[in-house]
Amino acid sequence: MTTPRAINAALMLLVASGGAVFLAVGVAVAEPNPSSDTSIPADGPDYGVNETRFPLLWSDDLDQQNRSSDEFEETVSSAPEFSTRLAGSTDVPFEKPIEDVERWNSGDLQDFDPGGEKTSVYPERAHLEDGLYIRDAYTSIVAVQPSTVLHSGNTSTRYITPDGEVLAIADYRVRVPDDDTSGSVRHYWSIADTAVDTVVLQTESWTLDADHGHRSTLEYRRLSGAQNLTVEATVTARLRHETRTCTDYNSTIGSCEGSWETEVDYPTEQVTATDSRHAVVSQIDDRGGKRVTFENDPTHTGVVIHPGTRWAAIDVGSDARLRGNWRFYSAGVDGWQTMVSRTETETTRTNSSVRPAQLHAIPTQKRPDMPSKATEDAEPPLVIEEAWGSKHAGPSLSSAIAIPTVDNYTNATSIAVRSETLPAATFDEVTVHGIVRGQSETISVPDNGTVRDTTLELIVLEANSSGILVQATVTETTTGDPVTTGRVEIGNQSATLNASGMAVLELEKRSSSLIDGQYVPADWWRADQLYSAAEDRVTVPPNYPAFQKLVQLLLVTLLWFLPVALAVYGFDYLTGGAVLGLRDYP
Repeated sequence: MTTPRAINAALMLLVASGGAVFLAVGVAVAEPNPSSDTSIPADGPDYGVNETRFPLLWSDDLDQQNRSSDEFEETVSSAPEFSTRLAGSTDVPFEKPIEDVERWNSGDLQDFDPGGEKTSVYPERAHLEDGLYIRDAYTSIVAVQPSTVLHSGNTSTRYITPDGEVLAIADYRVRVPDDDTSGSVRHYWSIADTAVDTVVLQTESWTLDADHGHRSTLEYRRLSGAQNLTVEATVTARLRHETRTCTDYNSTIGSCEGSWETEVDYPTEQVTATDSRHAVVSQIDDRGGKRVTFENDPTHTGVVIHPGTRWAAIDVGSDARLRGNWRFYSAGVDGWQTMVSRTETETTRTNSSVRPAQLHAIPTQKRPDMPSKATEDAEPPLVIEEAWGSKHAGPSLSSAIAIPTVDNYTNATSIAVRSETLPAATFDEVTVHGIVRGQSETISVPDNGTVRDTTLELIVLEANSSGILVQATVTETTTGDPVTTGRVEIGNQSATLNASGMAVLELEKRSSSLIDGQYVPADWWRADQLYSAAEDRVTVPPNYPAFQKLVQLLLVTLLWFLPVALAVYGFDYLTGGAVLGLRDYP
């Protein structure tokens, strides 16, 4: 089996197992060496993420390229094995946001093992808070989900849905003062009780949810706009402080010769730790659109859709899908590869038991496309007429991400398509899928009328050595009513139609007697009055002189030549025809 055939066979296995991926072209395939890279968690696959998908979640792993494909070819026996080797050789983008990232994060959260009262266990980038007794207190957001971090230009923005959840962990340790066991007054310290009392999710304006403990799943609902999601954990420690006082203390021998009086108090302390994520709520704007049919071709349908936001795909019925600029990849979150354990006297570092993943979106093409192509036997179900929106520079990704992006792209918040194969009723509703997993909305597309057929008539008003004057008239073919929008083009000349549906164009004199003109309407996806294009051809008539000028030319000719003819005839008469021979004499 040749290498391409081996890869194709493996891809078929991968797709059959649910691995919907898009492979970057021209990327070397090689066997990874997992033992040399800690980017991939050692405890996976798990939590409902299967063997095929799990290796693809860690695009920040160490890719090993430029190796022979022989090993890959010989061992492509299953989809999971192919997926592991593929992920170790390159990074694999997805065509849509995947749910596996959320499954993994939710399950992996439960792997967090706090350190106990005197040990704080925290990710190495956690922001630590200290009090008098409570030390190394923190809370860290593990994930905001579903969410997608979109990369464009030099910026990265986290997009979320209006409803979602925030996963967080918290821990701390308690520093217990040393006992003082000498003298007449002695102090004994111990921990009475400690807890992560509250874990609150809030924005700048609202408290959204609350929990307690070391692992929290906090929910939010009906958010909009830009939000700062903040998790605030409050840690409480209550210590037992016992004070013993001797009523008769012999300092010479260091002994209490009386009795000990005991007092107990319970110093209490609270420390608050926070962690935040800035996010923008991605919402599909149901600004509708419009659907048109064409008078000159009843099988032809045009549709304009205005998602109003970044989108991953648009489904038209069950047979056609438009694909947005974006592809998606998953990678581990920075700062979670190492977990630190700290006591009062010791600090150790180990591989983290919590390894969150994050979904990312990048532009891999300049504008949307239609994946289904035309064949010799059939037209594509949809043809994109135009996609428009704001223009942006492509992102610069980390060198660890081996997925090509475009230098610039159009963020198409509106798109116009036409179809010659799908029934018009197919476009009654379309489904827009956003860039965040689970975000989709069905948009109704109303019927906005028919693109009416038109007729263009060209008439030559005047043609002379200076040029040609042409009158163009555009009417609706069915009704004969004048068309008052759009323009007429003849060669490099153009003129807009007036209220009577007419335009006059002054052309330069040309060698050809044929004049071709076109009526150019406004694009149907932008216009309120819908018309189709039309053409006409006219012939410039020959430039014959007028009758009066011909009579004048004849008279002038006679006046010029009659005296000469009489003189010649008279001379011939006088000479008897001997010289000119115009007449014979007997």
